Amino acid sequence: MVKVGIVGAGFMGQMHSNVYAALPEAMLVAVADIREENARKVARSHKALPYADFSKMLEKEEIDMVDICLPTYLHAEYAVKAAQAGKHVLCEKPMALTLEEADSMIEAAEKAGVYLMVAHCIRFWPEYLYLKRVVEEGELGELNSISLRRLSPPVTWSWEDWMGDFRKSGGAATDLHIHDTDFVLYLLGRPYSVFSEGTRTRHGWSHIFTIYHYETSPTAMAEGGWDTTPHFPFSMAYTAYFEKGVIDFNSARDLALTVYEEDKPPYSPSIDKPQAEEVEGIGNIAAIAGYFNEIQHFVNCIRDRKPPTVVTPEDARTSLEIILAEIKSAETGREVKL
Repeated sequence: MVKVGIVGAGFMGQMHSNVYAALPEAMLVAVADIREENARKVARSHKALPYADFSKMLEKEEIDMVDICLPTYLHAEYAVKAAQAGKHVLCEKPMALTLEEADSMIEAAEKAGVYLMVAHCIRFWPEYLYLKRVVEEGELGELNSISLRRLSPPVTWSWEDWMGDFRKSGGAATDLHIHDTDFVLYLLGRPYSVFSEGTRTRHGWSHIFTIYHYETSPTAMAEGGWDTTPHFPFSMAYTAYFEKGVIDFNSARDLALTVYEEDKPPYSPSIDKPQAEEVEGIGNIAAIAGYFNEIQHFVNCIRDRKPPTVVTPEDARTSLEIILAEIKSAETGREVKL
């Protein structure tokens, strides 16, 4: 049994706590948040102990892993503290705000001999895993091009509006768009350069459009941002164009995933989703399959004493490196080589 302590009892901390409730391999034993009432609320639901002080949680609880669900600007500080305490670390994306911070996290984990994984959930999301499998197995021939989109209403719900502060979140490019940047890396490998344009507001880069350049790989582009209105619906989507068909996914549609194959009527393929009992507050765990799959993967890595392979610390650092290059490209209006 892997014993877990969560630090950060906001939206994502609550989401992760619900996943642990559905994982027989893990037990949530502690929740820390400087807003002690938030910690108590989440802890009460899972019969865990609440803490207002993260250091005291590390001292008092027999914890195997720490799940960091804090604002991005705190990731490096808390990941290093957890690693130095001998705890395995699962950290929400993005890894950090700078490559120096990312390097400090990797160094601390390596020095302590603990595992570090950044929660890039799209690498575990069933509809995206389906696309990766089709690409790798060549079911529809070669992938010619792919377009990805991730759109959100403006972020107004974060604690002390940290997401609206570019210095703390990195803006929509770093906080939201990085999902698709990371998946492009996972699907196609590291690009040799990027070219980006976007919209810059007082919240930083609130919308960004990027083309990823490869020597021989398909054309790839992604759009992401929250330069919308309060009632604009969240959606994540992609359209992948193959030699023998098209795969189209949009989470905002009732029929989210559709394949348009040559000489066949359109169809919705069967995809694997986690099978777990309903959890109070979220219903069917399949609705948050990516979160479930990523956490289960990390818990199993700890249990089996094998380092994470789907998302390595170096992968997460590279995704951040690419995002920073995208922001530089948008700022300068020039292609940026990696």
